[in-house]
Amino acid sequence: MAQSAITDSHPSFRSLPLPLLRRLVLSAVLALPALRPALGQQRGRPDPNPDGTVEIEQVRVGVLAVGTSIGGGRLRFRGEEHRFSVRGIEFGSVGVSSLSARGEVFNLRRLEDFAGRYTERVVPRTPGAPGGPETRFLRNQAGVELRLRTERAGGQWRFNEAGVTIELR
Repeated sequence: MAQSAITDSHPSFRSLPLPLLRRLVLSAVLALPALRPALGQQRGRPDPNPDGTVEIEQVRVGVLAVGTSIGGGRLRFRGEEHRFSVRGIEFGSVGVSSLSARGEVFNLRRLEDFAGRYTERVVPRTPGAPGGPETRFLRNQAGVELRLRTERAGGQWRFNEAGVTIELR
């Protein structure tokens, strides 16, 4: 029986010497762990599945630099709620101003990693974009990241340039 032109012109793996075939298979197996992180990141996109959620409520009463801030937040992680305090949110106002932020927590493997100093990664708004909540990104020294949607009432506020400190209660 005559073979087709396609099978005659393309060698199969059966025609390769056994030592070469073993090396090819071993190389492919050894390359898999190196490819795994790239496959897990879905082409460079961040993990779409948060490890927890966070809510922050902060109120400041005062005149310019003199005043007091009260508030804190709640972290929901692995089915439990944990309270925390926040320092480093600055307000520039006279009277009463408030901040409300809600968002997701990423890269949180242990509860202990949540506390610490967070620095902000600024993502500017698109020119002409409608008002409403702003999205802010914070990251601490343990690699925990917060994606917060923030709203404020009365006065201006911002995160301290040195960062915000979160302490579990």
